[in-house]
Amino acid sequence: MPNNTNTVLTTTGDSYLDTFQRIGEDGVIPAGDVVVTLAQVDRLGEITGKKGLVLTEVDSPETHQLPLAELDLIEIRFPAFADGRGYSFATLLRRLGYQGELRATGDVFKDVLFYLKRVGFNSFILKQGKDLDEAKGGLNDFTAGYQASTAQPQTHYQAGR
Repeated sequence: MPNNTNTVLTTTGDSYLDTFQRIGEDGVIPAGDVVVTLAQVDRLGEITGKKGLVLTEVDSPETHQLPLAELDLIEIRFPAFADGRGYSFATLLRRLGYQGELRATGDVFKDVLFYLKRVGFNSFILKQGKDLDEAKGGLNDFTAGYQASTAQPQTHYQAGR
């Protein structure tokens, strides 16, 4: 089933429709769950539902003070397969203590899901046209990673597996 909607895939293989909305060009904040850009982060207090923030490839958590405690969701956009900054952003956010939903969007597909999960992402919106059922297999392409990661601080050999 190609992903032509905003269907969210989780690390457990479950899927659901995304409830987060964007602020319109008219500046009106919709009722319900809303995701804002970094330029709109000062409007978080006006949101009545869950609060989300979208980070692009130029919005590094190292160079911005982010209100992590106020956020239910941080969405990180991957503009292209070859752009790995989102992996670093996810690792930084988890090291800073962010415990909420961390979602990868943009150029996201089956072959990268295992690696996204290892750096702390727990939900994904696949690239338009990618098959959701096929992509679920990418979550468990490997049984264990050789290196430690944000999601798994001890490697399998360090943990005695």
